[in-house]
Amino acid sequence: MLGYLITNKYFISDSFIKVKNDILESAKNHYIDLIAYDNVSFYKTLSSSNFIKPDFVLFWDKDVKLAKLIENKGIRVFNSSESIRICDDKALTYLNLINFDIKMPKTIISPLIYYHDLSNDDEFIEYILSEFEYPFIFKECVGSFGQQVYLINELEDLKLRIKKCDVWPFIIQEYIKESFGRDLRIYIVGDKVMGSIKRENKTGDFRANIELGGVATPYTPDARQVEMALNAKKALELDFCGVDLLFGKDDEPLLCEVNSNAYFVSFNKTLGLNVADSILDYILNVL
Repeated sequence: MLGYLITNKYFISDSFIKVKNDILESAKNHYIDLIAYDNVSFYKTLSSSNFIKPDFVLFWDKDVKLAKLIENKGIRVFNSSESIRICDDKALTYLNLINFDIKMPKTIISPLIYYHDLSNDDEFIEYILSEFEYPFIFKECVGSFGQQVYLINELEDLKLRIKKCDVWPFIIQEYIKESFGRDLRIYIVGDKVMGSIKRENKTGDFRANIELGGVATPYTPDARQVEMALNAKKALELDFCGVDLLFGKDDEPLLCEVNSNAYFVSFNKTLGLNVADSILDYILNVL
């Protein structure tokens, strides 16, 4: 079986390299000829007259236009371009889940603007302050590893973040104090929950991300948390994903975000699993 693994040319980290190598090693063990390409080189490869159509593409990137081009060739892409597109935009994720039985923090989406400093728009600022009390959360719609997420404590913080976004979209969300510095990630492949980890950041940062100082420990999710994670995965039509949940009052689960190609280095290390094997097992079963 022939497959292509697509990654991003311009994003390289130790975790990224580890994930890529784990997937390629797992492919060998599954007797899959999996060839790695970066997204830039694959645009050229895809348009070549010598292009060899694979059995599938494992798309470990967020270049949704390229993913769509691949799908237009009649090639099965894991995850699909549409699922990646929705997960990569926090506002779209919220909008696509709001009509499902999935509780999320109260959210306001920024309006579309053209060449305007929204931080000076009193009407919009007043709208935000009428809906939220300090502190609240400011998130740029596109971002990873806890970056571009801020705790807003005063008006000047809010105006600064809006101004820096310029025309870039963002959301405002309710601050869940019970989940300060901690969250839960549940990894799902197919319809199977692989396991979950609790991430805690004891550095004083409100974000629990490993990249920001969070520490992962094994965690057994309750039935409510499992149900929410599976419902989110199904609603977004994902093949595999990492679902991040917050801890509300009395540990009531609240959906934070869904990651279409969540890294699994800390997950594997903490739980002693091999997510790459599970993903390739799933792909083989689907095909």
